[in-house]
Amino acid sequence: MNRLNRNKLLSGYFLYECGRAMYFVLVTWFLFQWTENAIFTGLFVSLGFVPGLFSNLIFGVLVDRHNRKMLANLAGGMSLFILCVLLVSFVYDWVTPWWIIVTHMVLQTTGSLFRPSLQALVAEVFDQRELPRIFSLSGSATISGSLSGAALGGLFSSWVETPLSLAMVLVFYLGAFFSIFLMTYTPSPERDHIKKQRFLSELKDGFSYLKSHSILHSLFVMMMLGQLTFHTTLGFLSVYTSAYLNRSALIYGFLDVTFSIGGITAGLLGAWWWKKLKNHLAFYSLASVALGLLLLGITRNIWIAFIGVLFVGVGTSFVRALLQSVQQIATEKEYHGRMSSFRMLCNQTSVVITGPLFGILASTFSANIVFMTLLIPVSLGMLWSIYQSRHPLFIEITSDKSA
Repeated sequence: MNRLNRNKLLSGYFLYECGRAMYFVLVTWFLFQWTENAIFTGLFVSLGFVPGLFSNLIFGVLVDRHNRKMLANLAGGMSLFILCVLLVSFVYDWVTPWWIIVTHMVLQTTGSLFRPSLQALVAEVFDQRELPRIFSLSGSATISGSLSGAALGGLFSSWVETPLSLAMVLVFYLGAFFSIFLMTYTPSPERDHIKKQRFLSELKDGFSYLKSHSILHSLFVMMMLGQLTFHTTLGFLSVYTSAYLNRSALIYGFLDVTFSIGGITAGLLGAWWWKKLKNHLAFYSLASVALGLLLLGITRNIWIAFIGVLFVGVGTSFVRALLQSVQQIATEKEYHGRMSSFRMLCNQTSVVITGPLFGILASTFSANIVFMTLLIPVSLGMLWSIYQSRHPLFIEITSDKSA
């Protein structure tokens, strides 16, 4: 892939995430201020992933069978349509808490097709040895977009009406759509034979492949913890800021920005972290997450809260970007779509199950209890990562030769 195409890809990641982060800050803040009930926040985070529990299995096979750029464009177009529907609902005052949740479910579903399509596209185009660098760059672009979107979301939540703010979100999504649409891409001829196989046969073959590759089981556990912490932190940060810290939407936006700064830092240091820690990278990444969760759970001091959010952002981004690179290297190219979707299925199932529970905890007690509760599985994950670090293939992939 030439430099121009690479820049289009990174622009697509940046603009998509900028729109997504701004949308998330706006909607979660609006929803909690309107309902004054953290249970709705938990349902918003949880139910948003419910369709993905079913669609991911289908999307994985589709990504492995069809043109990945075309699928990404299709998902981007559907996202634009859903945002237009939501914008019209706000303009004409048709919106309700449950309508917000339902439209979010559809928007999350389109994202479940968009992300694995692009990830598989990258894995198809770039050499395996380039993947850690490429995923670090794309991770930096994604987190940079998240930082920008979160900052804008915080500002717009304080000073601008919601319909106008959503119109700005729509502009970012439109920019991401055209960035990917304008990419030049020729599908690999090696994948032509895949389209001739039966859909159910491919799905079954994907499960068989996953079953026979034990390293993927460990990787999915680690990335599930990273994604669970990532989405729960983003989802409940508005409740934490408003109900626990008693701060404004502007502070919420800056906390979200700090979370994104942690992600950018992880993206910039990803190659160094990989080279320095090798097969222990998962353990120390989760240790950073655990420290951040502990700080968020024990303090009302705003400055310590910023430090805690920063550590969570750094740790979760290391887990999500670097272990995803390990997964892509460990997976044969014809299975990238299915394995990405299986991974997302694990991630989203964990959020679906825990979201309502965290909502009840935050409503019954306080939002900091959510972070203290998250500390338990993350600590267990640190122990699991020690077992993972001894896997021969994991050691081989994370050695200097593969970095």
